[in-house]
Amino acid sequence: MPVALMLVLGCVALCFGQGVKAKPDLNGRWEFDRTRSNVGQSSSSTAPPEQIEINYADPELRIHRKFLANGLPQEREQIYYTDGRGETNQTSVWVTANPGSNLDRPAETKSKTTWSGNKIITRSLSRARAGATTVGFQVVVEWKLSSDGKILTQTTRTIYDRDPMANSVFVSGGGDDFKAVYRRL
Repeated sequence: MPVALMLVLGCVALCFGQGVKAKPDLNGRWEFDRTRSNVGQSSSSTAPPEQIEINYADPELRIHRKFLANGLPQEREQIYYTDGRGETNQTSVWVTANPGSNLDRPAETKSKTTWSGNKIITRSLSRARAGATTVGFQVVVEWKLSSDGKILTQTTRTIYDRDPMANSVFVSGGGDDFKAVYRRL
């Protein structure tokens, strides 16, 4: 009887396991592809492309970036938790009423990250002041791996976030999504 019970339990476990899909393997080094992206267009075509290294051990997602800023090499590491617990990282995406200025840039951004199917989604809030008016946006960053595992696409969109208690105004349209494409090295 114990053998039959073990066989039944094994079959049940196998059946339930069939519905669980493995998460995409994002681990490794990636290089920014300027030709397929609509962000990060450098005025110098000789500038080395940004590189990122991803280390993912569920639920911790570490993204280490190497890039040039004002001609100087920079490195930044951001840590996300895909179980939705939330995280705080140095701000890299924000909304401003003063383009080209860092006046509205907060030092840190609080966000929450989860899996949605085969995509990793990070959501945060960004607020900008224009005179006495505050404008709020939800910033949504989506990471998706191509079916062949060679291309990683980061899409960033801003969605107007109306707070009825704030002195805020309606802003029509969120603009175009920003797309950064990376090739696996």
